[in-house]
Amino acid sequence: MGRSAVVSPVVLCGLALVIGACGDDAAGTAGATGMGTSTGTTEAVTTGSPTGTTTGLPPTTSGGDSDSASSSTTSGEPTSTSTSTSTSNGVKFDVGVDDVGESCQTKCGNTDWSYVWIANSGEHTISKLNTRLMTEEGRYITRADQLGNPSRTSVSIDAKAVAVANRSGGITKIWARPEYCTDKNGNGTIETSSGKDNVLPWGMDECIAWYTDFPGATTQRPVAWTSGTYNPRTCEYEDQKIWAAASFGSAGVGNPCTGADGVHVYRLNGDDGTVEEDVHLPDVSCGALGAYGAAVDVDNNVWMFVFGGGIIFRVDYETLEHTIVQKGFYGITVDTKSRVWLDDGSRYDPVTQTWALQVGDLPPNGGSGVAQDLQGRIWHATNGGIGWLDSETMMVGGKVTLPNQGLARGIGVDVDGYIWAVILGGTVAYRIHPETFEIAEYNGLNQPYTYSDMAGGQINNVTCNPQG
Repeated sequence: MGRSAVVSPVVLCGLALVIGACGDDAAGTAGATGMGTSTGTTEAVTTGSPTGTTTGLPPTTSGGDSDSASSSTTSGEPTSTSTSTSTSNGVKFDVGVDDVGESCQTKCGNTDWSYVWIANSGEHTISKLNTRLMTEEGRYITRADQLGNPSRTSVSIDAKAVAVANRSGGITKIWARPEYCTDKNGNGTIETSSGKDNVLPWGMDECIAWYTDFPGATTQRPVAWTSGTYNPRTCEYEDQKIWAAASFGSAGVGNPCTGADGVHVYRLNGDDGTVEEDVHLPDVSCGALGAYGAAVDVDNNVWMFVFGGGIIFRVDYETLEHTIVQKGFYGITVDTKSRVWLDDGSRYDPVTQTWALQVGDLPPNGGSGVAQDLQGRIWHATNGGIGWLDSETMMVGGKVTLPNQGLARGIGVDVDGYIWAVILGGTVAYRIHPETFEIAEYNGLNQPYTYSDMAGGQINNVTCNPQG
């Protein structure tokens, strides 16, 4: 198929934005419904971290003073001090005047609104939560037969849309805001879900942008947006693509990769869902559950982990050539230096082609997402909660104990710098303040299994805060 080259965006950014990615597997069963609740804040039980209160608003900066400086000390481990510099309004920089004399401002991603998109896998839906108000503003079916079993979600750099991977096959794009949706029936109104108890039938929700089927796919999990190219004349990101992957074979009981001919990596047109590239990788073993999670680096190359294959691999955006690296664990993300992280606290540097391991007591908890926050800390699940390590020194810094002691499979960071933890198979998503570690929760999910850049922090952080 034809290849279309994309230049990685070059933007002037004073705002560091974030990182995340990850997954699990086990198709849930539909659970009970009921109104979602936001219970405000709960004091976090932490190791070596401050406590305080949150207002429900993101950390802000004013003048030269940060909202607060966090000093975390764990017994027997070093102290680290860092300051958050995120803002709730975004940062814009003047990039000159176009041919018609109109000035144009460029922005690193989008911070005018912030949503986290969580898969209710057993219910075959996606929830859209307002990260600032802690309310659910939409819930969507992801496939016509309502049997998609969605899990991975990826938010575009401009936050206008989310791409959803259905583990049973198919990619779905959903617009984040009604102003981007299409009045398909021409009645002058955008019909779309308003919350968890207002799920519209397939074909009636006008914020479902498109669905691309992959007939015969026995496992389809990874999904990740590219940034596209920033156009300073229109102040928009253009030519955004979506990476995805699938395997095809005779699905065995509990093993959808039986007889599979390796992994197929796809690149889709973000506007209409057209498959523009189909990269067959027969030498990449499908393992047990195929390509599992995905994240992009600063050049929009995609990194994926193969569950049961013990490997990660990269597909180059320009050449479509792939590189296989021995080692895998579960969650995967890419940091601002384009280094790859797994949720056992290991870091791969593609320049030196070496692995580094976390130092300190922070055991993984059966597989979770992994995410870099705005302060450069790497977060993953551990027993009883989530913890972090320094991305440079690899030293473990602290732990936040969550009210629900289940596995926080979904780990992500939003554009305001909050860390998110979603309990596998439960009803609760937690939002953790990056400086005080105070916890707010939303209770109203249905058998969530979510894993990936579910709040858009990873693509924003890599694109807007690259550190070569």
